Amino acid sequence: MDRYQTKAALVEGGRPLLRFGVIGCGNFGAELARVLHELEGTRVAAVTGGADDSAKLLAGELNCEMTDSVEELAGRSDIDAIVVASPNDLHKEHVLLAAHNGKHVFCEKPIALSSTDCEEMIKACGNANVQLMAGHILHFLDGIRRAKQLITGGAIGRPLVVHAERTGWLDKRTGSGWKHDPGRTGGLLFHFIHELDLIQAFLGPASSALLAGGNINPGEAAPGSIPDNLLLTLEFSNGAVGTMQYGSGFRWGGHFVKINGTEGAVLIDFQRSEISVKTISGIETFGINGKPDEDEERRGSYLQLDGKTAFTGPNSRPPQFLRSAIQAEMIRLRDAIQGKPVEEEFAMLFDGTAARDSVATAEAAMSSLTNHAWVKIKP
Repeated sequence: MDRYQTKAALVEGGRPLLRFGVIGCGNFGAELARVLHELEGTRVAAVTGGADDSAKLLAGELNCEMTDSVEELAGRSDIDAIVVASPNDLHKEHVLLAAHNGKHVFCEKPIALSSTDCEEMIKACGNANVQLMAGHILHFLDGIRRAKQLITGGAIGRPLVVHAERTGWLDKRTGSGWKHDPGRTGGLLFHFIHELDLIQAFLGPASSALLAGGNINPGEAAPGSIPDNLLLTLEFSNGAVGTMQYGSGFRWGGHFVKINGTEGAVLIDFQRSEISVKTISGIETFGINGKPDEDEERRGSYLQLDGKTAFTGPNSRPPQFLRSAIQAEMIRLRDAIQGKPVEEEFAMLFDGTAARDSVATAEAAMSSLTNHAWVKIKP
């Protein structure tokens, strides 16, 4: 008898449970597991990976099993789907392993560090007839959803110019985890890919990129080949243009996205947790999360940082303003695996579009930095 047979027979409300395995039990991986373990119709069967004893602690918290390897977890017959929340450079390996074992996959951003790897992962999941969902969480914030609907509906006319910033100051880099290793994260454009994803959701995929950058912040320890500050210019096939700033060399930092159109503009201000939409009728303002307590919590988190750059630790929990988005994200994942139609606004997270466009743009930009020239982005 299969030693997992009893667990596989579990039902809830007259329907089979979706049983998940989680690879990577750090900050986000652990929270994804907690949400899935409490969500109606899903449970976590096993976890593996993470810094120190994080997998063991999470298994104890959720009263689930811990495996010694990702291979053992992926091969379990009591697992229907796998959450990949491992370091960025391991995403491809773990997604392909899940697909090979016939498991549906949720993969944290960025799903890969090259467009070739991204395509291989999408193809493998398609051939295995399993879902592959990209973890681009901003799409699940109520305010972002509302802004997307307004822009798509023509509230600001045709988008023409976009500008985004994710900047701050780092006095001294501390810690030795993988998030401090650009070789594992892919660098700023890959690890903080949310803004690249978001502006392409508004304007469509970028067609070419030009990137300047360097290791300029003296607070960075042992500067490597991947720069700590980046200035990016993008061209879009529809004639729109965009600029983006990333880095830890900004004493006056910011975190926002501006979309300017022929009839108005949108400002997404993450520091204020506020979205302003300017049209010919006036200015409308609403919260990014759409819940006053969560928007206030986000504002407070930025005030506490006081302009400094920070990385989450493996044993910390995401704040509530992210937990609610994680829950919305996992509900869509559960529903898609169960065969429910994916809402049009989230289709890009399941068909590979969001993952492919953001990774291809980041890859082209890094090539531009090396070649000191504009680089065309593969369609």
